[in-house]
Amino acid sequence: MRKHDVKAVLKKVIQYTIDHPYERDYWEKSPALAGILAWGNDADINAIQPWIDRAVETQTSTGFLNYGDPLVYAAGHAPTLTPSATLPSSLGFALLRFYQRTGNEEYLAAAKRQMDALMAANRTREGGFWDRMEGPELWIDYLYMICPFLILYGQVTKDNKYIDEAFKQYEVRVKHLVDPEFHLGRHAWCEQPNSYPQSTFWSRGNGWLVTSSVEMLTLCPDHPQSKLVADTCRNALTAMQKHQDRTGFLRHILDDPYAQIEASGTLMYAYAVARGIQLGFVDGNMMESALRAFNVVVGSVEPSGAVPGVAVPPGGPGVPFGTTLFGQGFFMLAALALKDKLDI
Repeated sequence: MRKHDVKAVLKKVIQYTIDHPYERDYWEKSPALAGILAWGNDADINAIQPWIDRAVETQTSTGFLNYGDPLVYAAGHAPTLTPSATLPSSLGFALLRFYQRTGNEEYLAAAKRQMDALMAANRTREGGFWDRMEGPELWIDYLYMICPFLILYGQVTKDNKYIDEAFKQYEVRVKHLVDPEFHLGRHAWCEQPNSYPQSTFWSRGNGWLVTSSVEMLTLCPDHPQSKLVADTCRNALTAMQKHQDRTGFLRHILDDPYAQIEASGTLMYAYAVARGIQLGFVDGNMMESALRAFNVVVGSVEPSGAVPGVAVPPGGPGVPFGTTLFGQGFFMLAALALKDKLDI
């Protein structure tokens, strides 16, 4: 197998990400912010701080960070999406990390406005936040957008109600979206009419499930519901591994042998496996699988530092593939989680 200069590739991925911000986006840049913050290079972090400053500058009267625009998709099960407070909350976690880093009270005040909007959002009968204003729907993606933010906000403000809310949101979504037989998550559930508008076992959808799980357990390993999170994550990772192609990639639709291989779900899988092993709830024998997943993506990175082969939003069947900020971010996060096994 060809050996890659992972350190050099990583440097290019980070620089490409810094050079290609997307002004009117919130959730896509959240993993990119997380990746750069996690590596901790002061110059890189200073380069992305204007992203957060602009998100606060464009926080709307509703409390939504970064414009909170409706989204219009060309494909997928949601041709339009008028966001509830869940989607702009995706920037809340990075915002709080910058507050911890700088002590800037404006960041904490902005986080409070976003959190107030989230807590006031419409809910399903069981208390799950609606994920778009068009109807009472729960999406698996939003575990990553809201749960780490809720936990970190509760820790920063020393108010456990937000931490409990994070685990409640996780439990409600897992109940409706994770198949009890296959242990994999479906994309979206609609409460009324009771249906699954997009029900395939989507690799990135399951990536959101497992990455949110490891973030929650990193922040709050001793919560009474932490076992539910660990068990759900471990079972999902084990199920995902069964569908890993011999190349190391996961396919866009996990159990469809004719689906295209997809980079972001593959990176999320690699990251979650490595972090799950480090946190002690995933079997160490899965490390080889995580390394194969990461290394095959390394080999695909373009000379510019762009990570190709990512299914673009909204991510359901039939969408085009390209390069996205979240794909860049999960490359960084996976590289850091696997650092001890790589030449970095």
